[in-house]
Amino acid sequence: MKRQHIVMAVLFVSCALVLVFTGHSQDDAIVEATPRPPGGPAATSAAGSSAQADAGRARDANGVVSIASVHARADRLGAGAHALFNTRMLVPPLPSAAPPQADMPPLPNTPPMPFTYIGKQLAAGRWEVYLARGDDTLIVRDQMVIDGTYRVDSIAPPNLTLVYLPLKLVQTLDIGNAD
Repeated sequence: MKRQHIVMAVLFVSCALVLVFTGHSQDDAIVEATPRPPGGPAATSAAGSSAQADAGRARDANGVVSIASVHARADRLGAGAHALFNTRMLVPPLPSAAPPQADMPPLPNTPPMPFTYIGKQLAAGRWEVYLARGDDTLIVRDQMVIDGTYRVDSIAPPNLTLVYLPLKLVQTLDIGNAD
């Protein structure tokens, strides 16, 4: 391992020396855009490859190359070219209109919960929940039917689950934790 460390240190020092002693000028750090010529984008000619390579570039008196115009990728590729990173839909598109035979009846409206929670008690290993409906106070237990319209499906704090029997819809009532 010691030999490998020495080789790595020599490479590091040589890279650092190359960075320190290579000539950097102020012109290398600043790049400015050149205004477009008034005639639009530079026309390319089929006369030679150097004319095609230099189209869109201009040289100043010092021989520095600057960009004369910038074109969009679609303009350069033409209308028939495809995008490089084209998106694909993995989910089929949704149909625009439902078929006429698929008319669904509207869902029945669940009546508002007529009960208000008052309290609960654990008696003989079973929960009893005290509910109020108007001026009446009800004591309900598991699987009890209330006036033929609601059935207590389960009592598992923090929820009391009721089934509205005419529509067989499940409703829950918050009864607090089991403390």
